[in-house]
Amino acid sequence: MSTAIPRSLLDEVIGWSLAGRPNEACGLISGTTPATEGGSPTRFLPLTNVAASPYRYLIDPHEQLRAMLDIDDADEVVWGIGHSHVMSPAVPSDTDVGLAAYPDALYLICSLANDPPQVRAWSIRDGV
Repeated sequence: MSTAIPRSLLDEVIGWSLAGRPNEACGLISGTTPATEGGSPTRFLPLTNVAASPYRYLIDPHEQLRAMLDIDDADEVVWGIGHSHVMSPAVPSDTDVGLAAYPDALYLICSLANDPPQVRAWSIRDGV
């Protein structure tokens, strides 16, 4: 599968990740249709990491509900779920893989261990 994300949207993900330091940052990316079906990303919805940790993220449940309703109201889907890795590569951790609950979404990881930050996207299904 090959997909593209507009530079402006990527810059938003990177900016939010940098602003979240020293903790991981997180957010949702909406799209026209699922990334796995070739959909295009449309916007980034930055969310609060209530875990406030440099090692993991937990999306604020109230913000997540509002974001999901907003995405639904716009007749969009969750195209991607993004978060940062403060000190490690842009590769899903075992925790990331274990908690992945949206098989049709891409998981974007922004590594702040690199300068400039590196963003990679992953498809995670059935624990793989």
